[in-house]
Amino acid sequence: MDFLDPTMTDSLWIGLIVGLAALVQSLTGFGFALVAVSLLPLFMDLHLAVSLVSAVSLVNNVALWWYHRDSFEWSRVAHLSAAALVTIPVGVIGLQYVPEHLALQGLGLLVLAFVVYSGLQLSLPELTGRPWAYAFGAASGVLTGAFNVGGPPIVIYASCNQWSPQQFKSNLPGVLCVLSSVAIATHFWQGDFDATLMTQVGYASPFFAAGLGLGLWLSNYIDAAAFRQVVLVLLGGLGLKLLV
Repeated sequence: MDFLDPTMTDSLWIGLIVGLAALVQSLTGFGFALVAVSLLPLFMDLHLAVSLVSAVSLVNNVALWWYHRDSFEWSRVAHLSAAALVTIPVGVIGLQYVPEHLALQGLGLLVLAFVVYSGLQLSLPELTGRPWAYAFGAASGVLTGAFNVGGPPIVIYASCNQWSPQQFKSNLPGVLCVLSSVAIATHFWQGDFDATLMTQVGYASPFFAAGLGLGLWLSNYIDAAAFRQVVLVLLGGLGLKLLV
C-alpha cells in the first residue's frame, strides 16, 4: 500500500522547493522567486506556480524587510515601485496569452541572463536620474506579473548605483513587498486564488518558515559569498533545463 499518493508526493516536493527557495533568499538576499519558479513547474502548472510564489513571496519579503527595517530607505525605491505598479497587470494578463512552453523558455533565458550577469561581476555604469528608475521599475513590474521574478532588474539597477550589501538586504525586500502585494491583488481579481492554490499555500507554509529560519541561523556560520556562487551554478542548470 502506498502511503503517499501522487498528489501528496507532489505537495511534498512543492513544500521542499519553497523551503529551499526561502533558505537561499535568507542566506544570499536574493533568489526566492528564481529558485521557486524555476523548479515548481516540474510538479504543477506554470500559472499556478506563479500564483503560489506570489502568495508566499509577500510573507517572505515582509519577514526579510522587517528583519532589516532599520536600514530601509524609501527614497531609493519609490520611483522603482511607482513604475512597477503600472506594469504588473501587463505581466499577469500577458502570461495567459503566451503558450506555456514559450513562457518557460523565456523564463529560462531570463534566469541564464541573470546568472551570466552575476557571475561576470561586470563593471556597470552609474544610472542616475528618475528615467532609469522608471525604466527598471517597469521591467521589474512586467516580470513580477508574469513570473513573480521582478528582482533581477532591481538588482541590476542597484548594482549600477552601488548599493551596499546592507542596502540590498533592506531595500530589495521593501520594494518587492509592494510588487508582491499588487501581483497578489491582480491574481485575486482574475480568480487565481482558488481552493487548489490555497491548499498548496497551506502545505508549503511550514517548509517556507523552516527554510527562512534555517537560513537566518546559518547566515552566522556560512560564507554568504561562497554560497551565492553555489546558488548561481544551480540557477544556471535550472535555466538550461527550462530553455530546452
